[in-house]
Amino acid sequence: MANGICIFAENYNGKLEPASAELVSAARLIQETTKEQISAVVVAKDCDGIIEELKNIGVEKIYAVKTDHDILFQDDAASQVLADIIRKIDPSSVLIPATPAGRSIFSRVAMKLNCGLTADCTELLVGTKEDGSYYIKQNKPSYGENVFVTIVTRDGYYPQMMTVRPGVYTIPEKSEGNAEVVYMDDIQIPESRIEIAEILPQEDSTDSILSAEIVVVGGRGTLEDDNFELVKQFADKIGAAIGGTRPMVDTETIPFDHQIGQTGLTIRPKICISLGVSGAIQHTEGIKDTKLFVAVNTDENAAIFKVADYGMVADLREVLENYLKL
Repeated sequence: MANGICIFAENYNGKLEPASAELVSAARLIQETTKEQISAVVVAKDCDGIIEELKNIGVEKIYAVKTDHDILFQDDAASQVLADIIRKIDPSSVLIPATPAGRSIFSRVAMKLNCGLTADCTELLVGTKEDGSYYIKQNKPSYGENVFVTIVTRDGYYPQMMTVRPGVYTIPEKSEGNAEVVYMDDIQIPESRIEIAEILPQEDSTDSILSAEIVVVGGRGTLEDDNFELVKQFADKIGAAIGGTRPMVDTETIPFDHQIGQTGLTIRPKICISLGVSGAIQHTEGIKDTKLFVAVNTDENAAIFKVADYGMVADLREVLENYLKL
């Protein structure tokens, strides 16, 4: 019978991706009820450093497959390897970071395992069946950002697989771990039909906004005139990352991976400065854990003022122009 909580340890250049480390916190919350073991799956050319990182954040068992090159950009090969590993270890649930790699690879893994895959979860809860067994309530926004739904994997289909958005859970504090490591040398690495021609660094990555201590968030109000240019100058002056709401993404003013809210990222900066944001709950859910939240909006009844620590009823353009003169 399927048992255990398994985490996909996405990695790059021999290092564990932060979005995967966050999943250990989600797994621990599930474990409080199910008492299942937390394991991780590592597929990489350089496994040793990744294994040590996993040990130090509370993973109890690690399944590792060493490859002669990094294959996580080769979805066909990576999905086959991961499907073979999961068949062997037979976990009841698999937690996957909702990153481009996680989404792409595990949609293929789900097909190979004939199981479901819930995408972009923002909360995982445990439910109990009549027979005393457990299942995971996979909560996520749906239909754009208009509803919040709970998805449950159908009985008899395992593992329960779900991708979880980066930033929803925090990375556990480091501690000395004593995880068992199993090298799965019997797993075959298939030849990929995908050739990696070149890998270029992303100049403005999601990681920068997730780790930023100060974030400036632009709303619909920043799309008027040349307001967004002032926002960029302001963010540069105070050393802040830039995020935004759905309209900012829809107009291609910012990339999708900088959208804040239920359909984007959850951030926890020390300071968040909101400019021209109305404050719909679909957005504010992504900034509710901000330590200091400042909002600027011309509408004194804007919902954003209900969640802000400090609010300014003013025209954002006038505010930014005056600040930039200092």
